[in-house]
Amino acid sequence: MGQPVAFQGANMVLRAPKGQEETVQDLHTFTNGLCSVSCWELSAEELAEVTRTGRIFLSVFSGRTQPPVFLGSENTVRDVCADYGVWRR
Repeated sequence: MGQPVAFQGANMVLRAPKGQEETVQDLHTFTNGLCSVSCWELSAEELAEVTRTGRIFLSVFSGRTQPPVFLGSENTVRDVCADYGVWRR
């Protein structure tokens, strides 16, 4: 499973709900009120599978639908967020 990682420019930390601290990790994010960005690191095995298949799956634990999301490299996501505010390097 991808692991959330802190990154330069993050300005908020989302914490585990009370009682779930052992199973839910902190999530460092950049937010400007219009978009929220997190950074994830894949294991060597996961990266090999993504390289082999060219596919990434996204799971959102929010019921029956998914909010608008965007996956991409740091530069690609920065370009998208530039439309919604500043994400400083």
